[in-house]
Amino acid sequence: MSIDNLLDSTTPPIALRSSELEDLIAAIASGAAERARLDQSPFDQIELIRQFRLGTVTLPLDEGGHGVSVRELLSLVIDLAEADPNVAHILRAHFWQVNEILRLPASPQRNAWLEEIRSGKIFGNASSEKGNRAAGASSFATALTRSGQDFILNGEKFYSTGSLFSDWLAVSAQVDESTIASVIIPSDRDGVTIVDDWDGIGQNRTGTGTTVFDNVVVHPNEVITLRSTSDITPRPSDGALLQLYLQAIVTGILRNVVTDAIGLIHSRARTFSHALAEQPAQDPILQHVIGKIASTTYVAEAAVLTAADAIDAAYRSEREGNPDSALFTAASLAAAKVKIHVDEVGLASATALFEVGGASAATRSKNLDRHWRNIRTLTLHNPTSYKAVAVGNTTINDATLPLNGYF
Repeated sequence: MSIDNLLDSTTPPIALRSSELEDLIAAIASGAAERARLDQSPFDQIELIRQFRLGTVTLPLDEGGHGVSVRELLSLVIDLAEADPNVAHILRAHFWQVNEILRLPASPQRNAWLEEIRSGKIFGNASSEKGNRAAGASSFATALTRSGQDFILNGEKFYSTGSLFSDWLAVSAQVDESTIASVIIPSDRDGVTIVDDWDGIGQNRTGTGTTVFDNVVVHPNEVITLRSTSDITPRPSDGALLQLYLQAIVTGILRNVVTDAIGLIHSRARTFSHALAEQPAQDPILQHVIGKIASTTYVAEAAVLTAADAIDAAYRSEREGNPDSALFTAASLAAAKVKIHVDEVGLASATALFEVGGASAATRSKNLDRHWRNIRTLTLHNPTSYKAVAVGNTTINDATLPLNGYF
C-alpha cells in the first residue's frame, strides 16, 4: 500500500490492527534501499508514524496506548529496522521519553504530556555533547538558568538522534554545580536550531547532528526532572532498553542481509568454472555462507528478545511500586552480553554477504555495503571492549556495573 493511500485511510490511526501495522511497515520499507542510496531522509515515513500514532504503543491501556511489553516493542523495532533502520533509530529517544513521562507523579503536567503522546507527537533527543567531559558523566556545558517565572536554555548538543524529525526535544542541562535538569521543549521554538550535519558512514539519515539552544525560553511545566548530581540513590533506569534497542536495529538489518544474500544468489547467471556446482543456488559453499548468515540472524533475534524479558521483569517491579535494583542490574548485564556478541557476528555477517555475489556485489548501484556501514555505526554508540571488561569484572569479581546511560 502506498503512503498516500495509507494517509487517506478512514480508519482511525489509533486503532492499529495487525493488517494496518503490516501495511504501515510495508510502506516504510518501500523505497528504503533507494532512499539510502540517494541519501534521502525519511520525512514521509515518520509522518506516517505520526498519523498512525505508533509512538503510543508503550502507553498502558488505561492511558490510551497498547500496553506492549519490552519484548513486543523490540520485536516491532526489529520489524521497523528491517523496513528502514533509520526510521527505527529515529524513534529510540521517543520511547525513552514516554517512559520518563510515565514516571511523573499524577498531575496536570503529566496529563498534558500524555496527551501529546496520544496525539501522535514524536519526542527527540538532545542530551550528548562534544568536548572534554566524559561520555556518560552527569555534567553538561548546556546551561539552564532562572529568568523570572521561566528558565533560559543555552548550549549545544550533538548526536541529537531523531531531533530533525521530532515535535519535542528532551534536553539535559546543568542548573548549577550540583543540579542537572531534564526539560522538554518544542523543536520549533525560537532560539532552537537543528543542523543536519551528521556525516557518519552509516545510519546517516537519522537526524543525528547538532542542536543549538540560543536563549531558549523554557516554561516551568517543561522542566521534567531536577536531580542532584550527588544523589546516588538507585533509581529505575532505561539504560538497558536504550542499549538493547540498538541491537534490535542490528537484528533488523541482519534480516535484510539474509534477504539480499538470497537475492544475490538467484540473480547470478554464472559462476566460476571451478565451482562445486553449475548453478550458484546449488553450490554448497554458498549455501554454507547463507546458512551461517541466517543462523546468526536467528540467534541475534532470540538473544535480543530474551534480554528484553529481563528488562520487562525490572519494569514490572517498578510498576508494582517496589523497583528492584537487582533486576535492573540483571537487565543491564543481559543487554551488555547481547551487544558483545551481536556486534561481532553482525559485522561478520554483513561482510559475508559479499561472498555470495562475486565482484558485482560491490557495485555502488547495489549499495550492499550500507548494511555493514549501518551495523558498524550502531556498534560504536559505546565501545564493545568496555562492555566486555565490565561483564568480565562482574562475572569474576561480582563488581558493580557502571551507573550511567551506557549501561
